Amino acid sequence: MRYILSGFVAACLAFDVMASQLSVPITYISNRVEPSYAINDLLVRPENAGIAGAELGIADSNTTGKFLDQRFVFLSIDLAKQKNSKINWSEILPAPTLLLVDLDTETLFELLAYNSGLVAPHLIINVSAHSNVLRQTICSEYVFHTAPSYAQITDALGQWLLVKRLDNIFLIDGDTPQDTEWLESFKRTAKRYKLTISTEKKWSFNSDLRRTVGQEIPLFTQTARPYDVVVVADTHQRFGQYIPFNTYYPRPVVGSAGLVANTWHPSIEQWGAKQLQHRFMTLHDRYMQHHDYDSYVAIRAIAYAVQQTTSIDPSVLSSFLRGDKFQLAAYKGRKLTFRNYNGQLRMPIELTHPLGLVSRSPQVGFMHPLSELDTLGFDKSEVCQ
Repeated sequence: MRYILSGFVAACLAFDVMASQLSVPITYISNRVEPSYAINDLLVRPENAGIAGAELGIADSNTTGKFLDQRFVFLSIDLAKQKNSKINWSEILPAPTLLLVDLDTETLFELLAYNSGLVAPHLIINVSAHSNVLRQTICSEYVFHTAPSYAQITDALGQWLLVKRLDNIFLIDGDTPQDTEWLESFKRTAKRYKLTISTEKKWSFNSDLRRTVGQEIPLFTQTARPYDVVVVADTHQRFGQYIPFNTYYPRPVVGSAGLVANTWHPSIEQWGAKQLQHRFMTLHDRYMQHHDYDSYVAIRAIAYAVQQTTSIDPSVLSSFLRGDKFQLAAYKGRKLTFRNYNGQLRMPIELTHPLGLVSRSPQVGFMHPLSELDTLGFDKSEVCQ
């Protein structure tokens, strides 16, 4: 009888623990479709890019959450597998939800338009779209971005070019809408830092250059007067890899090839990043990329907000994320915060070549009244006017 009562008491205690535990479901929603044109196989995103970082974020959050009676649950929705061409958002997302979105820009705008009409909106963190338009026109208190804007990326490069006095630019741009957005963003950066674009050419080759790259690229980049640097706008990695070491003048290449700017790189080891890299490698058997980091940081931001507020209400969490009390340790050497005017995460941008870290922007000497991180991307006066 004593053993039966002991078992009953243990079961009741276990039930009480489960009942008091706060369950935090976070949904990762994506619709990635691989480009129809051929690209270098070495540059193809891993199948689990982005979602792998989110899974590590859940694991790390639960390590802390178990001491706070919080359990983070990861869910995923792949819209690419939906049979209907038109998305029924109310059917997919029937209740207020914490969302990480890895969507193309058009679909993301549809979701944001739907969300803006809800009485109880979802909390949405964009982990992949770099569009400047999203940051300049969407200022909902429920929308955040851990993926950097094109403006943050090109400003990070522009500061480095200015510091290195590489201010005479040969610019090569592709023909996709994303290339055009990147190009316009860089032109804004060039104007901001008084960099001169002396030559601009659109990439016009449709043939396979692997056998003729040594002859075609020098001719394509030949000019009457030398330039300091070649800037490449090739967001889909279709031709940028052919430019370094093949230019008419022996010059550095930056942008989408050569020296690139983004949030993460496998070679980063400072400020505890080596341990993060190791945990990711153990979990997924590959190196952590910037897609993974952006999703990881999004999960950790939500987890920190939940831990501080003990709430899963999107309105409570969004208010905390935009507030002064939110400061996220994210292996960057400083605490990260969201801009309260457009939800963009303030963060240093890494400048890397394929095998290592070169520099980190903001560069030394670039100042801002609030934070030097606000020298990258859009200031308050540039959005939602």
